[in-house]
Amino acid sequence: MKPTSKQISVLQTRIAKRMANDPISYADIARATGVDPSQVGRICKGDFKTFSDNLMQICRVLKVKVPRISPKEDVDREWSKVHASVSRICREHPDGAKLIGRVMDAIADLQGRGA
Repeated sequence: MKPTSKQISVLQTRIAKRMANDPISYADIARATGVDPSQVGRICKGDFKTFSDNLMQICRVLKVKVPRISPKEDVDREWSKVHASVSRICREHPDGAKLIGRVMDAIADLQGRGA
């Protein structure tokens, strides 16, 4: 799941504080995590957009708490996109609701067959 910009910012701040308060070299972090030193440097400087495995390993070594990503936030965001798309189709096409219904039924049928 993708973190929000606020969650990324919070984690960037936590990493920066840890690095300032308890200096540890990128090489030491790289050895402890198995993450390439250039990746360690990039991540420790706050240059990341997702909560990758490398980031998690670095946070573990630095003892930095990672903000939780709620599955609900991600699901709500996806449902919002679906709702917006459906609304647009219904507004722009007179038979949009029928078309969407047929498409959704076809998808459900395919999923039921294990496709």
